[in-house]
Amino acid sequence: AAEYSLIHNGKDVWGYDSESNEVYHGTVDEPVGKAEEERPPATPKDFAEEALKSVDDTTSVTVDGTAQVAGRDAYKLVIKPEQPGSTVGAISVAVDHRTGMPLKFTLTPAAGGAAVVDVGFTKVSFDKPAASTFDFTPPKGAKVTEEGDLDKGGRPEHEPEKDLGKGPDGMTMLGEGWTTVATFDTGGAGLPAGGFLDSLGDKVKGDFGTGTVFSTRLINALVTEDGTVYAGAVTKQALVKAAEEAK
Repeated sequence: AAEYSLIHNGKDVWGYDSESNEVYHGTVDEPVGKAEEERPPATPKDFAEEALKSVDDTTSVTVDGTAQVAGRDAYKLVIKPEQPGSTVGAISVAVDHRTGMPLKFTLTPAAGGAAVVDVGFTKVSFDKPAASTFDFTPPKGAKVTEEGDLDKGGRPEHEPEKDLGKGPDGMTMLGEGWTTVATFDTGGAGLPAGGFLDSLGDKVKGDFGTGTVFSTRLINALVTEDGTVYAGAVTKQALVKAAEEAK
């Protein structure tokens, strides 16, 4: 019965919590376009753009038939890695045949089975929303907190820095294309030997020593005994190879 609304309109940002009937209002300096570029992917178009950035000579891109998405005719763009060792099987993007707008994005793992990512529209309208859609007026009786009020009494203007311990060293990318592996040093020892954590992963050995591989249907991560992490959308064998070549 409660909701939390976040409205970003131009430079104004409003946050409304209906349960407490409180409103927060602040402003941002960056243009809306820049903020949109920095936000994580959420729509089929966002995911398709991220996938197309990976297209190079290690990728196959084909048009494979047609589809119906949200009652609209679309053609299917299929993106497949051609490198061995990737856990990505194929990416299918249903593109609206009239507007070119991606309507559905599906990523299936190389191991098969259900899609790991399946994002699509069930209803689509290309009408421009009225500007009033993004207007926000604080509800009657709501407590409104302005951005500047927080620095005056709600919290210190400059909060003291906290020592959170040594974080990961700078991340390094190994390899290229679909079999790229990210690696970083946790700054400490690896996982404790034996016990519950070992039961969640597979023990591996190599020129790097020993480690544990934690697997999902798409992303795999290797944590070595010295605290180095290797992760990517690659197979366990590809992770071990990357760790060995890094030594």
